[in-house]
Amino acid sequence: MSCSDSSNIGFFHGDSPAPTDASTETTITAPLQPTQAVYTVVNTLEALKACLDDILSETAIPPKLYSQARSPRRTNRGYGSTQMQPISLSEPTSIPSPLFNLPNSSPEIYLDAEGISLSRSGELSILILHIETAILLKTYLIHVHVPGRRTFFTKTTNGRHTLKSLLEDNRLPKVLFDCRMDSDALFGRFGVLIGGVIDLQLMCLATQNGGPKHLPSLGRWLSTALQMTMEEHHRIDSAKAQGQRIWRPKCGGSMQRFNDTQLHPDIIDYCIVDAAYLPTLFATYNAALGNQVSLGRLDYLWPKVGCSADEKECLDWVAKILDESRRRVLRALEPCFRGGTAQNLWWNPHDEYDNGGWNYY
Repeated sequence: MSCSDSSNIGFFHGDSPAPTDASTETTITAPLQPTQAVYTVVNTLEALKACLDDILSETAIPPKLYSQARSPRRTNRGYGSTQMQPISLSEPTSIPSPLFNLPNSSPEIYLDAEGISLSRSGELSILILHIETAILLKTYLIHVHVPGRRTFFTKTTNGRHTLKSLLEDNRLPKVLFDCRMDSDALFGRFGVLIGGVIDLQLMCLATQNGGPKHLPSLGRWLSTALQMTMEEHHRIDSAKAQGQRIWRPKCGGSMQRFNDTQLHPDIIDYCIVDAAYLPTLFATYNAALGNQVSLGRLDYLWPKVGCSADEKECLDWVAKILDESRRRVLRALEPCFRGGTAQNLWWNPHDEYDNGGWNYY
């Protein structure tokens, strides 16, 4: 995106001052949202505990699926050590019928991260959690740089959960757009391996039968899939450009601004502008996939007997999305992983795709 001057229209703030209290809630009007939304900058442990209490009280945590169950098994790795092994399921018919009646509700947690050279060798400065439930619509900007490692190990009021356990819980679907560098930074810096990931970039590619040769940016998918007015496009471009002038060296900024104790309003806008659209983008592409994208739609648990050809194709793509989402997260465990490639592994050279005009990474 260009670093050139844009108008003074802030994406959310306009000319209003930045909040002064770490736990202050600020009312914003998010585009494509029919109601008022709220964001909170979290940079104290007390505010973090309140944040987790809110999320866990309003987020539906389903029971573990058979595929998510683990049974401890003693190994030869030393005294008392155990290795968690998945329960083996040989026949789909052995699954109780209620499992097949699981509702395909929309995910309630949407994630993004910002930082200095975001990776295991860089720094994760801000973790963005956008929560969208039936009664809660809020974006939390967790300023990881301030509390440091304690961010992920501070317990909730009841002492049962931490941010680490929330992120690692594979019952809770978490939507990210290209999770590779986010998961690499979370695991490499803090030992957090995200569970229940649905990679929205893969959903976008699946609806294009694999997509173009190179991976388009989130901005490209937004402009392609969502019907926005010129004003909405301008507000997004303005927020991104103003934020880049603060942190991007080529635009005269500094990445260290992500670590400012008091975040600049333009940095806040930059962080939440994409997260505000993730639920709408998920719903759009999930509809194109027959509303089948769910952690419960595991290929070896859901027989395709009686499905039409179109339904079977959708379920095949859903299985590929979930499988590749897990693979992307697990790449954070690879010693030689140095970042995601812009090459699309699902690209089919025999498809008649015109790659001109796509925005690549």
